[in-house]
Amino acid sequence: MVTNPQVRLTVRDYLSIPEDDENRYELIQGELYMAPAPSWPHQDSSFNLASELRGFVHANGLGRVAIAPLDVYLSDEDVFQPDIIYISVERLHIIHFNGIHGAPDLVVEVLSPGTERRDKTLKSARYAMFNVREYWQADPIAKTIAVLRARDGVFERVGVFGEGMTLETPLLPGLRVDVSAVFDYYVPSQ
Repeated sequence: MVTNPQVRLTVRDYLSIPEDDENRYELIQGELYMAPAPSWPHQDSSFNLASELRGFVHANGLGRVAIAPLDVYLSDEDVFQPDIIYISVERLHIIHFNGIHGAPDLVVEVLSPGTERRDKTLKSARYAMFNVREYWQADPIAKTIAVLRARDGVFERVGVFGEGMTLETPLLPGLRVDVSAVFDYYVPSQ
């Protein structure tokens, strides 16, 4: 965290970060957080899952899938950069040149040691509050995907899918994600 908790920042402050600052930031309830560069397993898993989602969504004309870094503006004090997002055809109007203005239908955060706590607490609560329909927490270390579905402004955990399992969701009927394939990442030498 790089801000004074007594000073709440806004989108305007967020947008004033110099373009030559190559760090990734998110604005959560008016506080600016820096995100370190993700690990190889994070990126490889993220790419695998995004490819599955994008292929299915594109083939069925269901909307659009995007990957980070891309700003998702949820309020004047909340700008996130989820790893993967899905926006249904009915909500394509929230896509703007400079990012997404409103809640995506699906948000996927691929967990990293440096951001896992924030993804599971602060961001999860904000995603639910702003009406993200589903939130997936993909863990490349445990090789699991937790699926949370919005209900009355909070998320309910509807399942945790691990290796050898197939993830399915009513949000995208017909989608079948082989969890083992998502986490089939190259293991670099130490």
